[in-house]
Amino acid sequence: MKRAFSGISVLTAAFLFTTIFTGCDLFNPPKKTPKKDASAQAVAPGAAEAPSSSMAKDVLVRVGSWTLTESQFEERLKLLKEGLPDFDAAKPGSKEALLNELIRQQLLVKDAENSGLARESDITEAVEDFRRTLLVQKLASQLTKDIVADEKEAQEYYDQNKDLFVDPVQYTVREIVVADEVTAKNILVQLLQGADFSETAKAQSKAKTASGGGALPAFAKAPFEAMQSAITNLDTGGVSAVFKGPEGFYIVKVDGKKGGAMKPFAGVKQDLISGLTLRKQQEAILDHLNQLAEKTKIEINKELLGPAK
Repeated sequence: MKRAFSGISVLTAAFLFTTIFTGCDLFNPPKKTPKKDASAQAVAPGAAEAPSSSMAKDVLVRVGSWTLTESQFEERLKLLKEGLPDFDAAKPGSKEALLNELIRQQLLVKDAENSGLARESDITEAVEDFRRTLLVQKLASQLTKDIVADEKEAQEYYDQNKDLFVDPVQYTVREIVVADEVTAKNILVQLLQGADFSETAKAQSKAKTASGGGALPAFAKAPFEAMQSAITNLDTGGVSAVFKGPEGFYIVKVDGKKGGAMKPFAGVKQDLISGLTLRKQQEAILDHLNQLAEKTKIEINKELLGPAK
């Protein structure tokens, strides 16, 4: 399961905030020389400090009772890299800067917890929502981890749905539109006897396309169903019979057709495998949900839900 980057959005913002203002006196005031104390000396967050003998060997830092292991720190570096591809952990000071931000973050978190903020309803509800989301994602990942479509399934789907893999036909069409059917049929006779379609459209069509010889913009689907039916079986250069349309009676000529070729299986195989895998995984989750629903009593107060719209 791919982990959501939103889980470190606050950390990332804090990290960027620090790196942007590095060197600015406003955010990095001159350090005061600490007073020496015989028993102990304060250490600023991020300052080098030898690990306490009580710290486990894999613990990178401890702030109060909170600890961060080396592997946990590396995971945070990985997540940061996923969200910020330009982040370079090998750049001198990058790891130290991130570690300092984690320390500062923990200091603020602990202070917020001590002040009671962690018990406020909006915080507890947000934490619970995030927990529920992670649980659902984890369970879904477990349910679908071994569900993958293969090439055989993709080939079967391709063979059974070949119409889905045909490039759409692009038509170039001219039209003649007149007010009545008799006039349209007379014009059709003229065309069949050799009259030029473009010139006839200019002279007799009442459509807005008349001045351009009846030429319509190229399309994959005709402006209305009757025209689509009329051109579907026409070859290039073919002229349709008279048919009724939105503005009167029409005659159309197909000036050109391109496309309509079948996409080869090799070109769509990976997309098919990915799509079929996702569908199988969704079906597995829905089946599991149905099984859970059958074993669980579910009650809905429809009066509180309100009327269906």
